[in-house]
Amino acid sequence: MTTSDKPRGRAYGAALSGLVIGAVLIGIELSQGASVAGALGGLIIIVLYSLGIFILQNRSETISTLAGRPVDERWTQINTQALAVAATFAAIVSLGGFAVMEALGRDNWQFAFMCLVVAGGYFGGLIWFRWRS
Repeated sequence: MTTSDKPRGRAYGAALSGLVIGAVLIGIELSQGASVAGALGGLIIIVLYSLGIFILQNRSETISTLAGRPVDERWTQINTQALAVAATFAAIVSLGGFAVMEALGRDNWQFAFMCLVVAGGYFGGLIWFRWRS
């Protein structure tokens, strides 16, 4: 199935997701006492990113992939490899942050939690994809 064969509604997914995430984040910021200007600043960044993806997704293969619509198998593979690199960086930063906080004697539960999330996602993925193959 090529990009042109996919349902048109899927083209709106990234833009709508960005708007929903922006609305949730602005609500959280305002509930924690942030200024309206500060909360709107974060919302504007997310909305501009979402609109940029929506407007440019049919003009660039890279942006189409960012929008969740890889144009062919090659871009699907590139996306998969990029996700693997991102997960590797997340694991390294989580473990490094945990080690630094431990060495400084500070609270490191956030890094421990992120290590758990990365490891759980990896092992869960192994089990899931092994079971499906």
